[in-house]
Amino acid sequence: SGMPCIYFHCRRYWSIHRKSFIPSGLLSNRIERGRMHSKYKAALSKLTSSSSNNGKKLSGGYSWKEGFQSAIQKLSLAEAAADVQVHGMELRCREQERRHIGSFLRKAIRGLEQPLNNSQDDDSASGGDEGLMNTKSSIFICGPPGTGKTASVRSIINELQEEQASGKLPEFNFIALNGMEMRSPFDSYVKFWEALSGTMKERLSAGAAAAKLEEFFGDGDNDNRNEDRSKKPITVLMLDEIDYLVTKKQTILYNFFDWPLRATSARLIVIGISNTINLPERLSMKLQSRLGGERCHFKSYTVDETVAILKTRLDGDASQVFDEDAIKFASRKTGNLSGDIRKAFQMCKVAAQNALDDYASGRRRIVEGSHPTVKISDVQRGSRDMYTSIIHKAISCSSSYEALVLIAIGALKKAKVGKDIVSLDVQEMLTKIESIANGSGEERYLSARLSLGDLLGILSRLGDAGILTLTTPKHSNHPWPLIQTSLEPYEINSSYRNTPHSKLAEKHLAEQR
Repeated sequence: SGMPCIYFHCRRYWSIHRKSFIPSGLLSNRIERGRMHSKYKAALSKLTSSSSNNGKKLSGGYSWKEGFQSAIQKLSLAEAAADVQVHGMELRCREQERRHIGSFLRKAIRGLEQPLNNSQDDDSASGGDEGLMNTKSSIFICGPPGTGKTASVRSIINELQEEQASGKLPEFNFIALNGMEMRSPFDSYVKFWEALSGTMKERLSAGAAAAKLEEFFGDGDNDNRNEDRSKKPITVLMLDEIDYLVTKKQTILYNFFDWPLRATSARLIVIGISNTINLPERLSMKLQSRLGGERCHFKSYTVDETVAILKTRLDGDASQVFDEDAIKFASRKTGNLSGDIRKAFQMCKVAAQNALDDYASGRRRIVEGSHPTVKISDVQRGSRDMYTSIIHKAISCSSSYEALVLIAIGALKKAKVGKDIVSLDVQEMLTKIESIANGSGEERYLSARLSLGDLLGILSRLGDAGILTLTTPKHSNHPWPLIQTSLEPYEINSSYRNTPHSKLAEKHLAEQR
């Protein structure tokens, strides 16, 4: 019964790595992901770029709909990340940082000793630094979210893999771990050994995995360690969001940065990435000595840099979609908020989608002799849509534990009425969550026994959604971020109306009459 099914397209698929559903994307994107893991990646990348350049249309015709669709696709965060990390597109305004990281990795992979003055030149040095001090095998990269830290590292790794394929670099394996994706910091041992064990994908307990890693990189069999070291390829490990791997005793980060220094049976190079600029200074002296002094700091994008990045991204037909003033407005708004380039991409994408819908539906007329463009008013509306209705929709669809966290934030903010800026402590949050859960009388909340790691993971996801922000105080020895949100308690309460969490939200967030 009903309308016949003309076609079927699966919009999401199950990721065995993330253990969750993720968007499937276009067929072309899936083909590109397959090429990304192919051993012929370097040759395929050159072939694709050559054929695309030869196949460009030279006709002077311009279809405004195609221009809008092209702009929307190019402003997709997944598409932008793939272009930089897989296709080798230039990452604007990060040339100096990329030179620094690239020079360090090339020397570390070759086994060259690093100069003491942290020189950032000579990407292709091959033998001029012998005889200097100890070889550095770890680097700490820091900066605010959305400043290109991970994208820079992945694009450099892509270049190094091409150099490896052409015989310019020794063989190395690249493994990426994200502390935010771990249910427990100790899962990092499990994930690392699982990736290191190759096709076996050996999954062990955290303790067993740590013992295996110690055996792999540590002393191992002293009689055969030199022979084993020559047979095993170099491992380059990227530890993203290492803030979430900090434990009370700090043993996990200590082990990860200690193995490269005393590795005898296999070489390990560690790249640590953090949003907290002064994280090393907050760690123990013992761990600071293992981190070493190799640092690379990514600053927030300025307004001019954001304009340059958006213009570079919107090339071809997409270049005619946005007014110059609209791009500048989006850049200024992003710079004033956080300097996170992802916000500028999302803002412009929503503005282009809204404008396309208006022109295509006839709600806005096209002036004869001109083509539609995205104006400042579209970006303003896109900004409002992105930060209001979308956020309220996201809150209404939150899980039980996320709802518990948001209601606790609203209740704490309501208790601190009168303050312009309310910053909440993580420990304060845990206490309030436990209190609200115990007083709810509902099993779905009573079963919540959130650890510090669980709470940080939920807060990070809510931060990525733009619902709240995590800030690090400049003059504090506390290792955990402070929580801030622009949402008022009544807004959180209204977002949960007609949802399973409306009763709990009403109880703690409703205005007293």
